[in-house]
Amino acid sequence: MKKYDLIVGFGCSFTEGGGLDNPNVYKFINNIDDDSVGFLHPDTIKFKNENNFIVYLSQLFNCDYLNFGESMASNDLIFQKIYDYFKTTKIASKRILFIGQVTMFTRQHVYYDYAKKFIKLNRTEFSEPPFYGSPEFKPLHDYYTNYLSFIYNEDIIVSNLEKNIELYDNWITRKNIDTLWVSYDGKPSQFVESDKFIKFDGDNMGAWAEKNKLRIMDIPNCPVPDPHLNLEGHMEVANRIFNKIHSRNKIL
Repeated sequence: MKKYDLIVGFGCSFTEGGGLDNPNVYKFINNIDDDSVGFLHPDTIKFKNENNFIVYLSQLFNCDYLNFGESMASNDLIFQKIYDYFKTTKIASKRILFIGQVTMFTRQHVYYDYAKKFIKLNRTEFSEPPFYGSPEFKPLHDYYTNYLSFIYNEDIIVSNLEKNIELYDNWITRKNIDTLWVSYDGKPSQFVESDKFIKFDGDNMGAWAEKNKLRIMDIPNCPVPDPHLNLEGHMEVANRIFNKIHSRNKIL
């Protein structure tokens, strides 16, 4: 039987396993009462890293995996990471499955000269990261709020995103790599189900997870209102991708 040697996943925290490393979520799911378990505790990081749909998918295919999902990543950052990986990595004779998850359309990844580094822009509250209420970051905050108010157009963003997906897909496929894309964000009319793009009962992943109560916040009595996928959600995404790949007759 054909099989993959490696699954390589790219996306934001919804691919990374975000939310599962929140200590209150971790302790609630695992029925743990331990005040020493806080943010960035090794056990919570391990739990996140071992319980996401990339890991579950690798178990279904019985192969290795690399998960490059990154919290608060924008689509331009996701595509940059895809480009950097496939430009520099020698594929050799490995049979690889690429999973590309695109994220919220409003996010940006911009170079801020004051900080001399790239900054993830994900929220507009000035008191929150990456601004932290700092006067030095007020120009960046003004830029982002003005962008969202006067420049951002969802239809244009989606159109450009579809072009990027097609271009990157053609480039990766030429390396003899199987590909599948998924979007967390978007209305049902945005993106089209195809051999290379998976929808979930006609929805994109975020809306589908909300409808089917597959988020952390949907776990009964969960103390954290987190919209990330819960364990069942990650497993269901993995199962649907697995079945999608089979339906393409990629696995004989």
